Amino acid sequence: MNLKELLSRYSVDQLKEAIRLSSTLGRVEALTAKREALLKQVANIDRKLSKLNGGASAAPVGKARRRRWKLSAETRRKMSEAAKRRHASKDKMGESPASGSPKRRRSLSLAARQKMAEAARRRWAKAKGTAPVPTE
Repeated sequence: MNLKELLSRYSVDQLKEAIRLSSTLGRVEALTAKREALLKQVANIDRKLSKLNGGASAAPVGKARRRRWKLSAETRRKMSEAAKRRHASKDKMGESPASGSPKRRRSLSLAARQKMAEAARRRWAKAKGTAPVPTE
């Protein structure tokens, strides 16, 4: 098959489109080559930066930090004052008087412990929907 037979298969418009696409393809190939050259340069610069940084990569590794809400200066001041009040009250409560004796915790009497246990049994029975267990 010769060139004349090949060309006779296609219309003039189809041949013009093929010529236009072939010239576009050449431009795409040139841009791709240029892109690859630029990527090589970026890699080279990154390698040089990592040497300057003592082996650390120039690009951040991992996820970027999420932005947090900005607080106004007044809000930050209020939060600071509240934290100071909390810590001040803890210091006052934590101090034991040097001259007095430390307070002893009282233990519950047997009757009080039994009342509390019975009340707990009743609550559980009510939650389960069963009759309370009679005690002695």
